[in-house]
Amino acid sequence: MTDITEEERQRLILEVSRKVDAFREEYLSDEPDWDPLHAVLPMEHCNGFMWMYRIEWRGETIEHYKHGITRRYLLLDHSGHAYLYRPDEYIETPVGIAVELVFADITSMGATRETAYNEAYIREKHRKTREMGWTVIS
Repeated sequence: MTDITEEERQRLILEVSRKVDAFREEYLSDEPDWDPLHAVLPMEHCNGFMWMYRIEWRGETIEHYKHGITRRYLLLDHSGHAYLYRPDEYIETPVGIAVELVFADITSMGATRETAYNEAYIREKHRKTREMGWTVIS
């Protein structure tokens, strides 16, 4: 490694810090974008989803939404495409199929597509779980 001056070292630290901040702002933002979800689902079906994060994949920004009850993900980009995730890749899939996969078996869980995943639902789920003898750790 070559020797660098203190001034060069400080400039490199600042440059890396700016790049990390830009990456964090673009991809790890705490600001959810609900537009892709609202574009493919009726509003009454959106209440069960949590926005988790976004990634950049081959020029598309893919939003990751997790359904609180089924615990399955719906991956959508801003161009109206849906994806399934497989290790190290995203596979484009018809939106209808992706939606059906997320909601599969929801009725066997005692819920519907309209059931909101909120504090009341979570409290009731924990109550039922404790009644069955399970310990709930939140």
